[in-house]
Amino acid sequence: MEFPPKKILDLGCGLNKTPGAVCLDKVRDVNPDIVHDLESFPYPFDENVFDEIKLNSVIEHISDVLALMEECHRIAKPGAELEIVTPHYSSSNSWTDPTHKQHLGYFSFDFFTGAEGMIGFYSSKRFEIIHRKLFLHTRHKVFGLEWLANRFPRTWEKFYCYRYPARHMIIKMRVIK
Repeated sequence: MEFPPKKILDLGCGLNKTPGAVCLDKVRDVNPDIVHDLESFPYPFDENVFDEIKLNSVIEHISDVLALMEECHRIAKPGAELEIVTPHYSSSNSWTDPTHKQHLGYFSFDFFTGAEGMIGFYSSKRFEIIHRKLFLHTRHKVFGLEWLANRFPRTWEKFYCYRYPARHMIIKMRVIK
């Protein structure tokens, strides 16, 4: 039995395009399939189109994260996966690039889950967090600090993230419709 290929969207693809994905970027020089400003909503897609959406080093450049997440929800199929790669706010990379508008943490995306204790009224669009991981600098991995940061992320962010900063984090979410 043959299954149709996954329909993947690479938002803000830049030069590192996801093979087989529809690539969207506002910069013509990177030769995306579609030239579109990610700050301009809605995106040029119908509802319920994509099985997977990738945002690799993109979300931190967007002024309105809520609008971006809601737009991803709109164009994603029910059960689609959203993969976000972004610097953690403790990373110098988060603060060095003058085009970064957001500085996000391990728990920033919990606000889209409707989880108990989370402020869910910012958006009615819901996601389930499938997986998330912090990636610390190599010298901190050697001592097991990356494992500890991922095992106890709230404690790490509260007490240790500036002493042992993360480079970036990956958050994988499932669209709930």
